[in-house]
Amino acid sequence: MSVPLSHRPVLGSALGLLVGCGGSSPSAENTARPVPDGPNVLLISVDTLRADHVGAYGYARRTSPHIDRLAAEGVLFENHISSTSWTLPAHAALFTSLPDSVHGCTDTDRPLAAGITTLAERFAAAGYDTAGFFAGPYLHPAFGLGRGFDHYENCTSYAAALDDAPAGRWAMDVEVMRRSHRDITNPKVLAGFTRWLHQPHRGKFFVFLHLWDVHFDFIPPPPYDTMFDPGYEGSVTGEDFFFDTSINPDMPARDLEHLIALYDGEIAWTDEHVGRIIAELEAMGQLDDTVIAVTSDHGTAFFEHGQKGHRNSLFDELIRVPLVIRYPPVLTGGTRVAPQTRAIDVGPTLLELAGLPAPSTLPGGIMGRSLVELATSGNLDFDNTAVSELFSVGHRERTVRTLQWKLYDLMTQRRRFWTNLIEDPAERRLRDAGSGDSPRTRYLEIVAELSRRRRELTAGRGPAALPDDVRRQLEALGYVGTHE
Repeated sequence: MSVPLSHRPVLGSALGLLVGCGGSSPSAENTARPVPDGPNVLLISVDTLRADHVGAYGYARRTSPHIDRLAAEGVLFENHISSTSWTLPAHAALFTSLPDSVHGCTDTDRPLAAGITTLAERFAAAGYDTAGFFAGPYLHPAFGLGRGFDHYENCTSYAAALDDAPAGRWAMDVEVMRRSHRDITNPKVLAGFTRWLHQPHRGKFFVFLHLWDVHFDFIPPPPYDTMFDPGYEGSVTGEDFFFDTSINPDMPARDLEHLIALYDGEIAWTDEHVGRIIAELEAMGQLDDTVIAVTSDHGTAFFEHGQKGHRNSLFDELIRVPLVIRYPPVLTGGTRVAPQTRAIDVGPTLLELAGLPAPSTLPGGIMGRSLVELATSGNLDFDNTAVSELFSVGHRERTVRTLQWKLYDLMTQRRRFWTNLIEDPAERRLRDAGSGDSPRTRYLEIVAELSRRRRELTAGRGPAALPDDVRRQLEALGYVGTHE
């Protein structure tokens, strides 16, 4: 019998943390839970998906017909902002409803502290059967993100390399990175979810699906590899995106066009699997009794500000991501929400749609807010200023964003600047934040609030960290950044 992951240690050998590929039997604790009477809940995270490459967000290419269907039958949040520009802390924020500097899981040496409650733990406490299927290394339970899942399945092709060693040995290993970039995982996630769905369950479920394949390398299978650029005759293949120095700001425009077409092909390939997931629920008669949310952890850059990939800045091509939620009993199809929303708001929204009480926003509680009232009445009854942060691989940056302005704090450079997003949506005209019309005062108020909430959350306990020898090794390699 498998032991619930929430009762296992976060650090040490990851092998003892993971429910491997294949089914797992319900735990003894699971049988003692109450039986919920709300809907099922399905949370899908499409890794590296930019909002502006999704059809429902106005993209010209037909990259996402199945996500577009969910938007047409549900609610689309037009201005949804991630907590960061890379996978690990973004999912920690999604699971905890806390900004990165508050939840503290900001780098590979900083797993989620044991006292922070995750979304899966909240659903499990309410009696839901919980399952997660992940396809990238930074969702591994060694970082604490498997807590609360009865079944948490590693769908990578290199699972043994992760599960047989502490995270500090592989979290930034170049070979593991290359293998993850080349991995094709959508079919494995779909198969694992389908297998689990058809197993006996006591009642309602909360399931998290991590679809990784949009992440580079951009190597979609046929016919998606030629779908958006069939006439290309150049040499760009989408392989080795991160390490290939020929993929740079000065590359030929035609080659860059093809690279973006391959990225769009990956989106279409992944969207096809979203469609199969929807079809599976429909065939079982559970579609309309399931809250379905589709979002992303971050986007990717194609040299809009001189950089490629992600985990290197907090410009909007990296932090503006989609959020679509379908649940016909409560949400009117075709609704579009213009006010800004945040990744930390997703969890409270799903809990409210499931008929569960919102977690406390008092000390030790969450900072996100439910979006149900906003989606159903248009009423925004909370401060929706978005905080995004990057404390990794030598970066120490924060942005604070509204629909009107965005302030950037580059802490390692001791520089702050800002832009008016109404006049400058492409973030090209950056002004010194010391100028009289800057939102500097509001920024400092928010930083003070973040620091206060972090102190409240960590009062009486030390931060989670990897062993000293592992930390020293990561620091020597330049893989661990400094933190607030």
